[in-house]
Parts: sequence; structure tokens; C-alpha cells
Amino acid sequence: MLKEQSTIIRRLVISADLLLLAAAFPLAFYLRFHSFPLRSDLQQYGLIILVFIPLFLFSLYRQKLYHQLRFITFFNIGKKVISSFIVAFSLAAALLFLSHAIYYSRLLFLIFSSLSLFLVLLGKIGLKIFLNRVRLKGYNFRQALLVGSGKKLDEVERFFQQHGSYGIRVSDVLDVSAATPARFEEILTHKVIDEVYFALDRHVAGPPFSIDTYLDIAEQAGKTSKIILNINEHRHSSCDFARLADFPLVVLHPVTLDPDQILIKRLVDIAGALVGLLLNAMLFPLVVLAIKIDSAGPIFFAQQRVGENGRLFSLYKYRSMSVDAEERKKELAAQNELDGAVFKITNDPRVTRVGSILRKLSLDELPQFWNVLKGEMSLVGTRPPTPAEVAEYQLQHYRRLSIKPGLTGMWQVSGRNLITDFDQIVALDTKYIDQWSLWLDFKIILKTIIVLGSGK
Repeated sequence: MLKEQSTIIRRLVISADLLLLAAAFPLAFYLRFHSFPLRSDLQQYGLIILVFIPLFLFSLYRQKLYHQLRFITFFNIGKKVISSFIVAFSLAAALLFLSHAIYYSRLLFLIFSSLSLFLVLLGKIGLKIFLNRVRLKGYNFRQALLVGSGKKLDEVERFFQQHGSYGIRVSDVLDVSAATPARFEEILTHKVIDEVYFALDRHVAGPPFSIDTYLDIAEQAGKTSKIILNINEHRHSSCDFARLADFPLVVLHPVTLDPDQILIKRLVDIAGALVGLLLNAMLFPLVVLAIKIDSAGPIFFAQQRVGENGRLFSLYKYRSMSVDAEERKKELAAQNELDGAVFKITNDPRVTRVGSILRKLSLDELPQFWNVLKGEMSLVGTRPPTPAEVAEYQLQHYRRLSIKPGLTGMWQVSGRNLITDFDQIVALDTKYIDQWSLWLDFKIILKTIIVLGSGK
């Protein structure tokens, strides 16, 4: 679903290294001359900075140290940093010599370059340790389904068990030599799965096997597929796609979301949630008083909903129905105006008098800004279904669960009261997923404001 790493994060890491290298120079100058550099000193020795720092950063980039550190071992990090340093040091020394910079201190250059190596190496290892601890504590991890056969499947399963710091948790393992595509589909639709790893031996025992069948099922369900190629991982030939340690991967993304925009989307969500919660705080006394006067029962209504890739969360609203609304839903099932796995009737008898006003103004949705702030929802996304609705899903419907649900979405601003076919709702949701951009989110938010203002 995402590229391997956000460009924004990569640039932040590069900027951090640049600051470390810049800090190394005054420290090296102090160690050499027992004073900090003045402006005249920078003019005299600035060529050292201008030559060495860009070369070192470029060498680090060439070693892919500004890509994901998740799957790089500490040994390889050290090896890559030292290799980058040797290249940068050698080229910088040669360039300084060829430029006839006879007035710079060679000892200063040696101290500066050595400090640069130490600070960058310390920074990379420190970042790796921090990220490893974060993942071992249960944060920033992905739920994976392993699909394969034979030795390769066992090898990959053991690999993930031994490397918990990589942030991949195995939810289930499916041996295709003793299973069927139907079982694969059942796991994808009944468990929390973020991505599927295929690890197959060259010869699969049992019934005839076609990986295309499994890839089609995973794509329909909106799951990212990663194929560990059944070749010798220690070949010297290069891999142009992606790597998981020594395993070459082919990554298939059914949902093409740019990670930089996802990061910005999350920041917008946080900002929007804070504004929404501020508005909620201002209206809270009036809403509470109205609900309490109108009917007996709690102020808030919490309901379990299904979020991204099947994650369950509690969605919060101001109560707009009678306290026995869930029990009465079964009695009203025959009056459902929508076809498929969603429930809606126009004049719902369970809605209270105040509740109808709250719903018309969408004020009952205000507590959901808390769900947005927590990261369970987004300002814009797909409608979050209930587990009962998901139980009625067909395979192609699960794709709408491949992103975070939203407070508003394409269905809500496309005349939702006129749409009665659930497949049309799914079509709008998948259209949003396929065409997603920050600009599309902005347009949907603007349309939502217009819809709310018009009373429709």
C-alpha cells in the first residue's frame, strides 16, 4: 500500500546528518586550536567543510543508508558507514591536494573527518536501536500472513520469529501444499492482515498450485503482496525491486498511496481533530443538556466498528437514539432501505427528538474527532462498518477496509440518501482509494461543509 519509506522522513534524516557533520567542525577546531572558529577561520578552513560534507552525505546515500534501516543489521550499518567514510575521506583529501589548499591544517582535517565518522555512526546505530525498541514494544508493526511451502516457508517464518525488531508480526501461516484458495480467502477476511508474504519452494507438493489465483484474491481484498523469490538468495546478481534482509522481493501494491502525502494527511488529521474537539468542547454543555432533558440514558454512544484492514475500534457519538436501539434494530431489519451489508431507514423510530436535530446538523458526529486524534479514523476516508455488516461482505467489498475510515467521504458528499445499492457505495469508496490525493481530500472536506450548510 505504501512505498518503503517516506521521502520526507528520508530528508529529515539527511538534515540530521548534515547538522551532525556541521557540529563536528567547531568541535574539531576546538580540539586542534583550543578555541572555537571565528569568521576569518571559517574563510580559511571552510573549504574542508564544502568538500568533505557533500561527499560524505552522497556516499551515505549511495550506500542506501537513507532508505529503511528496518531490515539492515547493525554490522551492515557499520560496514556501510565506514565504507562511505573511506570514499569521502579519500576523495576530499585528493581534491584538497589538487586545489593547492596549502594553508589548511591537515591535523584539523583528520580530526574533523574522524569526528564526522564517529557522530554519523553513533547517530545511525542510535536510530536503529530506538526504532528496534519501539517495534519490540508493539508500535509501528505490520500484521503478516505467510503463504508458501516447504523449506522456504519454514525459513521465512523462523526469520520473522527471530527478528521481532523488524516490526513484522506473523498472524497466520498457510502451507499451500495442504490448503486451498478458499482457506486463503477466509484468513484474509476474518483476521487482521496488513500484508501477505509468499515464500514458495521451486516445486510445490500436493495439488496443482497457481500463485496468480492467490495474488488475485489478495488484490481483491486490498492486501499488499510481497513475493520472496524462490532463487538462491546468495547469488551475486543484483535485485532491482526490494529486499527483506537477504530475501529479494517483488512488491505488489493494490492501493497506491504516496507515503509523503500520507504523512501530511496524518498531520492534517491531527490539526483538524484538535479544531473539531475545540468546537465540541464549546457545544458540549448545550448538547449534554438537550440530550438529558429529552430522554433518559447516557450522553455518549460507543459502538464497535471495523477499521483499517479489519482492526476493531470503538466509535464515539453523541447518543441520538433510544437506549434500546441496538435491540430494536432486528425488528426493523425488513424496513432497511439499502441493498447489501449496510442498514438505513429514513424515519427511524429509534431516533429521539433531540437526536434528529443532532443528526440533521451532524453534531452527533463531533466525538469522532477523538477517534481521528487517536489515529483510528481520518477526516476523510470510507464509512466505518460494524462487524455485523462486515460478516455479510463478499471478497471485493473488503478492499474498502484497506485504508482508515473517515468522518466524511465520497459517499457522504455524493447524495448518500439517494444511493440504495451497497455495491454503489463500495464503488465510490474504491474510487476514492484509487484516486486518492490531498487535493481530493480537500475537495471532499469543502463539499462536506457545503452539504452541512445546505441542510442536506
